[in-house]
Amino acid sequence: MASLEQITQLVQARDLDKAAAALAKLLQKKGKAGLDWRQAANLASTLGDQDLVLTAVQKWCDDAPADPQRQVAVINALGAVARHRDAALAARKLQEHPQAAAEGFYLEGYYQARFGRTDRALALQRKALELFPQHAPAWEQIALLGGYQDITADIAEMERLVASLDAPQQRVPFYYALGRAYDRAGDYATAFARIQAGAQLRQQLSPFELQPQLDYYERLAASFSAERMQRFTNPAGGSGAVFVLSAPRSGTTLVEQILATAQGVTATGEHMLMRVASLPLASMEPPDMQRAEQFARRDWQQMAQAYLGRVRRRFNVDRHFTDKSLLNHNYAGLTAVLLPEARFIWLKRDPRDVAWSCFRSRISANRWAQKLEDCLRYIEGLERLCTHWLDVLGDRVMVLEYEQLVTDPEATSAALFTHLGLQRPERWHEFHSSSSPVATASLAQVRQPLSPAAVGSWRRYEEYLGPLYRQAGLA
Repeated sequence: MASLEQITQLVQARDLDKAAAALAKLLQKKGKAGLDWRQAANLASTLGDQDLVLTAVQKWCDDAPADPQRQVAVINALGAVARHRDAALAARKLQEHPQAAAEGFYLEGYYQARFGRTDRALALQRKALELFPQHAPAWEQIALLGGYQDITADIAEMERLVASLDAPQQRVPFYYALGRAYDRAGDYATAFARIQAGAQLRQQLSPFELQPQLDYYERLAASFSAERMQRFTNPAGGSGAVFVLSAPRSGTTLVEQILATAQGVTATGEHMLMRVASLPLASMEPPDMQRAEQFARRDWQQMAQAYLGRVRRRFNVDRHFTDKSLLNHNYAGLTAVLLPEARFIWLKRDPRDVAWSCFRSRISANRWAQKLEDCLRYIEGLERLCTHWLDVLGDRVMVLEYEQLVTDPEATSAALFTHLGLQRPERWHEFHSSSSPVATASLAQVRQPLSPAAVGSWRRYEEYLGPLYRQAGLA
């Protein structure tokens, strides 16, 4: 049986499927007292296997069950595998810990919000602040949910708190929360200033260069050429699977919740299961196409089965399901090869609204959103990549305009369901009443009826965004 050191060497050698299999075997073995479970969890995270991460952190917590740091790790790992109710219950137990009660209230509120229980979630965030007023993520959740008791007083309190903090990383979430609060209050100049301050601090703390990612998109498109995909493609598989491609903040959660109103459709949200299935390719960053050339058909079929099996087990999927994972655009070529009967939706939205929405949102995965100009460059690069997928996948892809969906919902939603071969339910427009969990930054918006209110939202900040947008040829 491989040791953690040997598994680490497999990862470094890019034998990722072997590393994942060895790690899974190691974690299943009983009587492994003294094993560094935290290192095992880090290896699982490197592989993108959140199920293995959960197993490792649960074993780490078992060694010291009263340790709040380990309890929090378990809660976060439960959430990452869509066990939101279990995460909320575990957070409730954390509230009993005298040094971690505030974090327990915050985390329970965080997961209650995913089920649309906004009042309960806000009450829990306020409880967290009673115990620890400097709890910046709690303030950020209140801002995300728009749950101000007295917005003037809340702004004053956040300003007082952020001024008292020395550590830059502690100030970042306060700046983003203040940006949303000032926006709600109609003070757009101060809102923009606070968001910009948060973005600049993020860039200072974790500098990010966008060009390597854009270069990767070019290599990815070249790797999955039409000729190569036709040669690799499985004969069958993926019937009932729907993959949504788009930039973040483009309305993917809205589309998924609308589709989930149809009978037998399961919304699986955002996860890393296609990434795990792709491990035999030695990661997708970039894919090892020399290795792919040596694959037999059974290798591709095993990858497809690995993905579908994990989706079915985690989400109890029967047949139809939606996958709106943030990196779907990276995996679209591979997905089309593995699941030739799957359908795709390329959701497009005005890049001016997308860029602003991404810039004002503190989403850890969107490091390119730390600079407004990078937001525009990223969206442009993603447009080129998705255009490639459209070229090679043809009518398997439906291009869906967000603005059309919210301004002409009857015709647009009808075309959407038709593309997917689904019967549109009469009450599809009641998607916002669903109690199914939503684990994205759009969790508050999708609990509201369909509305065009967000179209052109960037114009509130035209004074600050206009010059850059005009320079990019967008305004």
